Amino acid sequence: MRHALLTLLLFCLMAAVAPAHAQVTDNPELASIPRDDQLARADAANIDWSVVAREDAERRARVIALMRGGAMRTARDHYHAAMVFQHGSTLEDIRTAHALSSLAATLAPDEAGYRWLVAASWDRIMTTQLQPQWYGTQFRSDEAGLFLYPVADGAVGDPERARMGVPPLAEIRARIGETAAAMGQPVHPAPPTIEQLRRAQHMTGSVTP
Repeated sequence: MRHALLTLLLFCLMAAVAPAHAQVTDNPELASIPRDDQLARADAANIDWSVVAREDAERRARVIALMRGGAMRTARDHYHAAMVFQHGSTLEDIRTAHALSSLAATLAPDEAGYRWLVAASWDRIMTTQLQPQWYGTQFRSDEAGLFLYPVADGAVGDPERARMGVPPLAEIRARIGETAAAMGQPVHPAPPTIEQLRRAQHMTGSVTP
């Protein structure tokens, strides 16, 4: 599966390198799919995740079909596809999101949103493997409330966060109340450490991407 995705991503990169005289426009369907993805998450307090998971899988399958058909040509196309895979259910999905967002940021280096998705997908790669995140883009929740997933000390500094379109870490932590309220959750009174999260995973045998 990984080799197939790598081949597909290479094909997408080659398709994106259009002749200088060519007029290349964003793919409208690739723009609509992530909009549907976001709409499915709009009412954060009342989401039926079983429904969203099924719809997410359908959206990823459609994006893969579009990629295979050569529909992904522009930086924005790569970004839109990456947004869909960022909400994937497997490590392979998230790695694909990271690769696609990295391509988008390479093709359009002035787009801060593309760089943010590079950072966010990297953080998801780390958290999915029960490693501390680097940038501070990922939150988790349990029965006690929402918390910022543990951040690796010294992995990146605030200047690098700024370059990637991520707020300073102190600001992220200060605004967790706003983030929790937007999701209809309380703030966790005692956020778990990475060691506690690993122990909990060992006991349950599952990881939540």
